[in-house]
Amino acid sequence: MAYRGFRKSNHPAIIGFLLPFVSAGLASVFVLYSSPDYGSLKFRFLFIVLIPLILGLGLFLSLRSIPLIQEKGDKDYAYSGLVLNTFFILLYIFSLIYLLFLPST
Repeated sequence: MAYRGFRKSNHPAIIGFLLPFVSAGLASVFVLYSSPDYGSLKFRFLFIVLIPLILGLGLFLSLRSIPLIQEKGDKDYAYSGLVLNTFFILLYIFSLIYLLFLPST
């Protein structure tokens, strides 16, 4: 039985909104638990591969959810996810530049 005026959720918008926070949490865990060894291959691999994949997926899902706004709603999640993903990607690029040019001690 369907409710009148009830729309299904725009799942790509919601997931696209949440993925930047997942990537920020993972980056924080990577930084906290590999504190003395930022130059290790394991840290650099995880930081250079996993974080951009999550941010890219969030950006893709946010962009994919925009045409679904008319049908499913959740305009706030779609546009907020787009802005958050863009901001976190820029933040990631600046931190990556810092990480790559960090002098090895």
